[in-house]
Amino acid sequence: MASRKPNRRPPDVPFLILWTILIVAGFVAGEHYLTYRWYLVLFVAINVATFVLYGLDKLLAVTQSRRVPERTLQFVAFLAGSPGALLAMKAFRHKTSKTSFQFVLAILVLVQVLIVLGILRLNGDITF
Repeated sequence: MASRKPNRRPPDVPFLILWTILIVAGFVAGEHYLTYRWYLVLFVAINVATFVLYGLDKLLAVTQSRRVPERTLQFVAFLAGSPGALLAMKAFRHKTSKTSFQFVLAILVLVQVLIVLGILRLNGDITF
């Protein structure tokens, strides 16, 4: 009798696929109807998708279903989704009492701010 291989796909892959689909859909819809630059539309799409993913995790927590892994929530926040993550945490009152999660998110926001400041400085838009 042949033994079955265990499913080695990480549990966060379906959630990352959903997040990516939401971004693509938002980008396509926004790019078609809005006159903003593409990177602003992409930024908004990423943050809306992040907000939805955090909301989904809250819904799954309430229904005691399989949750979105914390590393996935932190990863999407790192990929320019921290504003959406912060808004979702406030709106859904989700992950607000978990200090370790908030600490990692705060570090991610700090890294993102430093990256943006570095880019602005390289472009000559700001000086220190």
